[in-house]
Formats: sequence, structure tokens, C-alpha cells
Amino acid sequence: MRGVVVAAMAAVLALGACQRERPNEKLPGERPVTVVEPETRVDAVPQEEPAVARSQWRASTEQTRSVTGNLRVSLEGRRGGPVVFAFANGITVRAQPYNVVPADQRSGSGGQSFAAVLGGDPRVEAYLYRVLDENLIPGRQTGLCGEATARHLAVSEFVDSSGRWVFKIAAFRGEAQPPSSADPELCAAYAYTAQ
Repeated sequence: MRGVVVAAMAAVLALGACQRERPNEKLPGERPVTVVEPETRVDAVPQEEPAVARSQWRASTEQTRSVTGNLRVSLEGRRGGPVVFAFANGITVRAQPYNVVPADQRSGSGGQSFAAVLGGDPRVEAYLYRVLDENLIPGRQTGLCGEATARHLAVSEFVDSSGRWVFKIAAFRGEAQPPSSADPELCAAYAYTAQ
């Protein structure tokens, strides 16, 4: 009797081992342990919508440091609403987004693309804003466009070739809204890096 029980247990174990040793059997959708397929669904250049992921920016050029200083960007309310650009040197701009375009698209300013105007990457997007108001602290005489009032902004936030998050702003004066064939008047471009 003991021999029969031992023989039956051996048969069960052998059968179980055989069922586990089927290397060609896979579950539906199962991937091999070593992944050899490249991930192709990544952005060419990481980029973000301004004021959503990062809000603190350090001025990265001498002109930017002297005119605006560091920058804090925030949403006023929820996404799609006004964005507030608060510059350390006493300029505050409230602006309403109106369009998102590829940065390699023509801005209308001197036939340049938004990437050229911003000094940015042509593979990312440029976010376009209509300035609602530009406020200066008492005693300050000039804003983003000098003595003229900034009317429109083009903004881009992305990772540059050195791996840093950068924030670029181009300010336009006059009534022509970029992109436009009416030659929007570019005032200046400002550059920042993430703090």
C-alpha cells in the first residue's frame, strides 16, 4: 500500500513539473523579461504648458537680469484663464492665452519664426498671450517693451540641449497680434532657467 501511495505522489509531482516546463507558452500580452524594443512614444523635446509644472525662474541673460530680474509665473484661477507673470524688478503682467502654435511657424515679425524670435527650439510649441494689463511699481518708468506697453507675448517652456528647463518670453507692442502678416512689433526677448 505504501508503495502505491509513493508511486501516485511521484506521478503527480512529475505531471506538475511537466506542466510548468513549457517555455513556449505565454500569457496574452506578456513581454519577455528583457525589453529590446525602443520606446518611440516620447517627445522629441520635453516641454510644458507655462505656469503648470514650474513657477520659479532665474534670469539667465544680462538683459533679462537688468530689465525684468527673476520671474514667478502662476495661473489666475484654473487652466485656460489668465496667467500672471510677476517679475522681480517691479513688472507684473496679466495675460490671456489665445493660441498654441509650433515654434517653427512664422511669427509675422520680420519674417522670423517664433523659435528665432524667442531664441528657442523649433521643435516645441509657442504659447501666445494677449496682455490684459501690465503694471509697474511706483517709480518704474519702463516695462517689457520699454516705454511702450506690451500687447502680446509668445512663451515657450522646454528642456534645452544642456538638459536644463528654460523659459523664453518674447514681448510685442502695437495692435498686430502674432502670428500676423501685419508685422507685429517685437520689443525684446527674455530668457530664464528653472530655479
